[in-house]
Amino acid sequence: MLTVGLAVSPPAPSIEAQQLAEQVAPHAQVWRAESDQQRVQIASLKAQLAQKDGELAQLKRAQTPKPAPETPPKPPTTSATGDWQTGEFTAYYPANDAMQGGGITAKGDNLYQSLYYRGYRIIAAPPNVPFDTVVEIEVAGQTIKGIVRDRGGRIQGNKFDVTYSDKDSAEQFGRQQGKWRVVE
Repeated sequence: MLTVGLAVSPPAPSIEAQQLAEQVAPHAQVWRAESDQQRVQIASLKAQLAQKDGELAQLKRAQTPKPAPETPPKPPTTSATGDWQTGEFTAYYPANDAMQGGGITAKGDNLYQSLYYRGYRIIAAPPNVPFDTVVEIEVAGQTIKGIVRDRGGRIQGNKFDVTYSDKDSAEQFGRQQGKWRVVE
């Protein structure tokens, strides 16, 4: 039996392919170097972007509104000028819900920034008590010196609303009977 082995060799490249290879070969090393350089630049830009993203996130956290502090600044010393009157006192807090007072008073104070104005606790009072009137409130054994900077639809007669920083504190205060007087 006769066995014949055939050797298959790849076809010879065409003349055009050889000419193209001769033109491309000298540039291949330059292109490779440029590609490596671009990869380094991209990595550097990605690192800078990640750093800027971190700085942006830190700035956003710093600008997030925080509830106003519960510790009052010391109010100015005042002397009483009005007679004590009985009243009903409730509490409200800055909220996105206008039925809870919203976050801005009738006089434009931002309750998210502070519950105090000129050292006095911001309160909502009936229309017969003028804005910026300082009142002293005694309720449940505590004295609150407040300044009228807000109004409310249900704040009539001898009803007052005292600001608190959050819902839990306002609910804990609840609805109480007490007395009040104009201080200045």
